[in-house]
Amino acid sequence: MDMEKQTVEKNLQRGLSNEESRALMDSGHALLIDVREHAEFQAEAISGALSHPLSTFDFETLQIFIGKRIPIFYCRTGIRSEEALQRWLIEGGDGFHLAEGIRNWTSAGFEVRTRQAGSRVDVMRQTQMVAGSLILSLSCLAIFVNSLYWIGSVAIGLGLIHAGASGTCGLATVISWLPWNRPRSCINCG
Repeated sequence: MDMEKQTVEKNLQRGLSNEESRALMDSGHALLIDVREHAEFQAEAISGALSHPLSTFDFETLQIFIGKRIPIFYCRTGIRSEEALQRWLIEGGDGFHLAEGIRNWTSAGFEVRTRQAGSRVDVMRQTQMVAGSLILSLSCLAIFVNSLYWIGSVAIGLGLIHAGASGTCGLATVISWLPWNRPRSCINCG
């Protein structure tokens, strides 16, 4: 078990740079795995990546798609991809993750493919607006109606702390399933 833990820690500490990831992909030895939710993947993804959300992560299924290639997991900032890599390594696989995620990839000038989703406001901004509205509403209810409404504000605050620490957000997942966040067919959408 200690050797397994050391392997996980070693690989987590050396996430691949954009250039290292591109070189492995171009050589045909690696496959990019996007572990964000499907709505995020539909809106923007690195060309050639496979969508396999962390929320439904399954080692056996992913192993079938990868074959003999090495997975390079990525997400928006690198937090979820580290968790996916850890799960992958614990199951006995070998792989890497893209350090700092797709946000760093695009800011470095690497290309991504985009598709128009149903909504012009991305899921994370919608999540922030919903969470803020709920906290404001519950705070007003606590002040003007019944002081027990503060419990709801605390619960949402704790959920936001968990989302920030873990890189996963249940509210964002639910919002991504809403009809207006589903991709729509579009002639001019890459």
